[in-house]
Amino acid sequence: MELPRIFSYLGAATFGALLVRLAQEAYLYLRPSSLSRYRAPGKESWAFVTGASDGIGLGFAHELCRRGFNVFLHGRNPEKLLRVQEQLRTAYPTAQTKIIVFDASNPSEDMERIVREIGDAHLTVLINNVGGGTGVFQGSPYMRLQDYSHKQVQQLFNINAVFMAQLTRLLLPILQKNAPGLIMNISSAASVGMPWLTIYSGAKGFVNSFSNALAVEMRAEGQDIEVMDVIVGSVKTAANDVEEGFFIPTGWTMASAALDRVGCGWLMAWGYWRHRVQGIGLDIFPLRFMQNMTISRLRELHRVYEEKEKRK
Repeated sequence: MELPRIFSYLGAATFGALLVRLAQEAYLYLRPSSLSRYRAPGKESWAFVTGASDGIGLGFAHELCRRGFNVFLHGRNPEKLLRVQEQLRTAYPTAQTKIIVFDASNPSEDMERIVREIGDAHLTVLINNVGGGTGVFQGSPYMRLQDYSHKQVQQLFNINAVFMAQLTRLLLPILQKNAPGLIMNISSAASVGMPWLTIYSGAKGFVNSFSNALAVEMRAEGQDIEVMDVIVGSVKTAANDVEEGFFIPTGWTMASAALDRVGCGWLMAWGYWRHRVQGIGLDIFPLRFMQNMTISRLRELHRVYEEKEKRK
């Protein structure tokens, strides 16, 4: 076969593969959500949202109530949760809510209490949203690994990984009994590995692997449980004090976008299409280049944070 013809075939195959990928990406963000599949006919279906007192979790609570679910509101601050509950009652009079107070930074055997509080509610959706970086210590969100205390490392892993795994372990039998069920785990773009966010990045990497393993396990066992790993970029929240912009949605917008991806067939997906645009660089640019870009960006964010602190 002539060399030019070989290159012609290779070019056509590459172009075809690119078109297929573009079609898949477009379908991901244009198809309607399948969330309604988890509202059982004739029953009051419940969703469990961790970290529901503000940010993306609060957005999930609003969106799930708006889309016909009752919601268990998890958090560690009962006063905040009561305010959220009152908001939801006013905005969605037909939706039921129940508060579950538990500190995700200190998971223990007492987590069985959560199962007891759920009782016989028809739970079909679990949103593992709670998480956070070093900002949970009321300090700089950017820290060198050697500057963490033993307790801080443990707390970050508890909040971002251990609590999620333990809660999923406890609630999975309920979701299986009420199948079909949905488990949505909120991960982060930081899972690729970011400087000065070492522990947070590692914990979110665990979320990705855990989600993949659980999804395969559910398929292997013939369980009708959809497991989704939603990748999130920068979002304007109380913990992430940034200006809302083209690439920075509010927590509510982010939650709505994530729920719109339900049923897309992708195990791991960027929930917000504008975050996906930012993430394309991870697919096409050399790793070293992206690492240098990340270092530059994180240094700038650290500088801005320090300037804000000095003005206080």
